Amino acid sequence: MSFDIRILGANSAVPNKDRFPTCQCVSIHNENILIDCGEGAQINISHYRIKQSKIRTILISHLHGDHVYGLPGLLNSLSMFGRKEVLQIYGPVGIKDFIEAVFAHTYVHLQYDLTIHELDHSGISEICKTKTAIISAFPMQHRIPTYGYLITERAQSLNINPLAIEKYSLDIPQIKAAKAGDSITTAGGIFIPNEKLVLAQKKQRTYAYCSDTVYDLDLVSYIYQADLLYHEATYLHELQEKAAERMHSTAREAAQIAHAAEVSKLIIGHYSSRYDDLQVLEDEAKAVFHNTNIVRQGDIFSIEN
Repeated sequence: MSFDIRILGANSAVPNKDRFPTCQCVSIHNENILIDCGEGAQINISHYRIKQSKIRTILISHLHGDHVYGLPGLLNSLSMFGRKEVLQIYGPVGIKDFIEAVFAHTYVHLQYDLTIHELDHSGISEICKTKTAIISAFPMQHRIPTYGYLITERAQSLNINPLAIEKYSLDIPQIKAAKAGDSITTAGGIFIPNEKLVLAQKKQRTYAYCSDTVYDLDLVSYIYQADLLYHEATYLHELQEKAAERMHSTAREAAQIAHAAEVSKLIIGHYSSRYDDLQVLEDEAKAVFHNTNIVRQGDIFSIEN
């Protein structure tokens, strides 16, 4: 089963040439989760042929414009395209007022149900379960309330080991019990633990998303050993003072977080428009954490089993 992250935007603040502001689409087993929705998001959703009907959840990190200005337009377009299925939106306090104010002043009436959940918590907390994922949110340090997200693939159904059926002469009720996660006791009184009856499950894959944040080692415990980490890298480290003042991170700092959290792979984005050559950001990060890539519009990063 696939677990892919498609980059729909990776610039900070404003669109720049071929770089729209932040937006990503996480696709797990044919279900789409949109993270942030900067200006131009729906253009790239269409350009990269992402199925809008499969977008059931939208996660907003914070209410700076480069992360939300594309959201009202997308929601309206979904309605115009005939959407009927309920859509869930999660974000910090204020996201509900923002959407409702835009719709009130532009006379938008959606043809589908929209449920908006406002986050206001410390530490990491599970906020929802979709058909394919468990989503948790955690606070980050930025100029306004901001949340990062940890998306964990839901465990797949247990599959019976064919060899166990023969070895233990399992009947249909016992097979069903084993697939439900139960251990069994044979008619002869022999106890057989579940792990001897089913095939080993593959590891649940994880994606950690850290948008706008100052360098913050508190994040490490939330994203520890994630398979893939996205961390903002607005500036090169020569502008570390500016980054700290604006509560952003440098490429080196993003890599330091990845190293401390022992993640498998790091991807960086949210670039300042001052950088035409993005390779310098990747090079700086790689000097600290080698398995790093910059993200560009249209890139797909797959998390393999």
